[in-house]
Amino acid sequence: MEQECETLPYWLTRPASGEQQYPPGGAMAATAHVEPQPGGVLTLFTEQDIGTPKADPRQPIAISPLLRYASVHDRVEFMRRKLAQLGFNSLSYLVLREIGDHKSMFVLADYESRSWLSRYFRERYFDLDPRIHGASPTGLPSPWSAAQLRVNLPRAPSRSQRIRQLIELLEEGKRHSGLVFRFPLPRVDTTACLCFNSNMDDTRWLSDTLVAQTLMFAHAIHEFIWTHAQGAIGLAPAPQREGIALSEVQQSILQAVVQGRRDKEIAYFLGLSPHNVDYHMRRLRTLFNVRNRVQLINVARAYL
Repeated sequence: MEQECETLPYWLTRPASGEQQYPPGGAMAATAHVEPQPGGVLTLFTEQDIGTPKADPRQPIAISPLLRYASVHDRVEFMRRKLAQLGFNSLSYLVLREIGDHKSMFVLADYESRSWLSRYFRERYFDLDPRIHGASPTGLPSPWSAAQLRVNLPRAPSRSQRIRQLIELLEEGKRHSGLVFRFPLPRVDTTACLCFNSNMDDTRWLSDTLVAQTLMFAHAIHEFIWTHAQGAIGLAPAPQREGIALSEVQQSILQAVVQGRRDKEIAYFLGLSPHNVDYHMRRLRTLFNVRNRVQLINVARAYL
């Protein structure tokens, strides 16, 4: 069977207080009495989900420098070398879509600690992270440091305490300073954010030259993902219902996949064998013209 993607519906619906617990077996485990809650879904996508898109011959290669690399491995190695060269130890690229009360977040996970991301989203720090909410929406760099965040704590005691906890999490993960970029997007319901993190104690190391180099790097990453990875972040054109005919079983499997259920769970609740579920999953990927589970979930949300 295919490797399960990391789509985590509970991370965007679970109260920050921690009173509600995950089902036994982890965040993705499902039981007969635990149903996914509406409200939002977090999807961790990787460079492997993006693949190796081809350059448009009508555009100079300088427009998309990341297209120079013929394999995902080479592109990842370049990205890591570039981060180290600039002085950063981690990077996250986040796309947020808000449609009504529903929130969808897509995070590039190759250059971050999975355990750190897990805690960050499980505790809902993205709701109040001053690094992101205080960043300029124009794409200009916004320096930050843990020390500055402490100085600028809000007056409200409850919010101040939550941000103190976030600062502690940042420092535990050797994230003491960095740069944040928020990019305007053509879709009014969607925003993108890049966060570069360093273990340097303050922002004095961020010289004008370094900030300019990081800005160019951030634009290259954003342009590459926005142009070549919209399928991986759920922004590919929605499939037309009349062009795809699903059986009742396939419809049930598709709904279960979108809810975040694993193949074994789907087999159990639908009374199918794992091999039957695997067969239908392969048929669904073919029908929707996608390569993996992440992309299937993204297009299926529009279809359903």
